[in-house]
Amino acid sequence: MLTPMQIDSVLRYLPLFESPDFSPGEVILEPGYLPWFNYNPIVFQFIKTLYEENVVFGFDWPGWKDASIFANHPEAIQEATLLDLRKLLTLHVRQDRFCDGHLAAMFRDGDILAILRRLKALTETKMESERES
Repeated sequence: MLTPMQIDSVLRYLPLFESPDFSPGEVILEPGYLPWFNYNPIVFQFIKTLYEENVVFGFDWPGWKDASIFANHPEAIQEATLLDLRKLLTLHVRQDRFCDGHLAAMFRDGDILAILRRLKALTETKMESERES
């Protein structure tokens, strides 16, 4: 379980990523080298925050069967649990180690925004229910 402070630390990136000027970075093409993705420093800070706040955690992400549901039906993120969101963020961050630029593709395709927006919605729903109690 994550504390409200941990979630807030992650959600502070949402407005930055929603900005029309935001770019996750760029592909670098240098003669004699394989292309590589140069991430925006904000993305590196986001990744660092995910680790520091224990959002990224150890589990069998390559064998996670539900990952295909979210990959094939991105709208399923709107129903994802907090654990699902943590698993998705873990999967995308770790997959980027093996497939340079994977995380950038997830930004470009809107997956990261959808995950963070769902995280925000879950947080707001929880706060509302606690106020009503």
